[in-house]
Amino acid sequence: MSPTAVHDAAESAGIQADVLAAGAVCWRERDGELEVLLIHRPRYKDWSWPKGKVEKGETLPECAVREVEEETGYTVTLGRPLPEARYRIGRRLQKHVAYWAAEVTSTKKPAPHNLREIDKGRWVSPAEAYRMLTRYDDREQLEVVERAWDNGRLRVWPLIIVRHGKAYPRARWHETEHKRPLLALGSRQSMALTGLLAAWAPSRLISSPWKRCIATLTPYSAATSKPIRQKKEISEKASKLSPVKAHGLIAKLISRGRSVAVCTHRPVLPVLFQALADAAPKSLANELPSKDPYLSPGEILVAYIQPGEMSRIIAFERFRPIDS
Repeated sequence: MSPTAVHDAAESAGIQADVLAAGAVCWRERDGELEVLLIHRPRYKDWSWPKGKVEKGETLPECAVREVEEETGYTVTLGRPLPEARYRIGRRLQKHVAYWAAEVTSTKKPAPHNLREIDKGRWVSPAEAYRMLTRYDDREQLEVVERAWDNGRLRVWPLIIVRHGKAYPRARWHETEHKRPLLALGSRQSMALTGLLAAWAPSRLISSPWKRCIATLTPYSAATSKPIRQKKEISEKASKLSPVKAHGLIAKLISRGRSVAVCTHRPVLPVLFQALADAAPKSLANELPSKDPYLSPGEILVAYIQPGEMSRIIAFERFRPIDS
């Protein structure tokens, strides 16, 4: 893993570490019971979760999805965040491993790409996993998954707030504001968002009708054939005139329970964050950005929402696309 890859991925997630990796606790429901997937590495003769180091141009979520596919053959989307692993390598290096839960719906058997690295995968009960996991600390992720399953809270869906990419400076733009475009950097950020958003595969795309917001979601829309639905409530002008409508849009999306990405403007973010705060425990709501600029251009905030009659947010995460 190159130093550049580490720096870019660390900056994207706002963390500090010398070595960065990501993976997932893959799970499935079998005959009403929970099973998790362990992988075996012949080189180390150990059982662990699928994971691996970030590559150049990758964020941690993208790394997790890629590593799961390479080591198990399953294509997954990310679910609820799990406890990170942090430990030393040698005397000086600090390693950070990000984990998510990821439901597997495929009925196929695990099929690792490189049998020299991963020679087998095995679906087991949580009790078996506790016995088989070689590294004791890997049980921390398992404990959270099993507890969430027991409480009916393992399945979640994402509501993703996207700040549009870097736009042409407002002070230098002398035409209609809603037509102000992205800069070249903003276009690169929108392209990079394609891979980042794919880690959660939002089923709906919603945008302010202003040009720079639509342009930010267009690459992902083109890659997935998902249309962009324009909502004037989250444009700068409409939100300023009637913030209650912008707030209501997010509240409605939370109640509908479908994965979605929403692209808007910096001045609109406090209104949307208040709607998220209203659907989260107070301790969690305090984690939302509270100072201008709230999110950087192209940055996303992922709200993980527990489905049900009383939809509640259980976690937030932030990531910046890697645009170089």
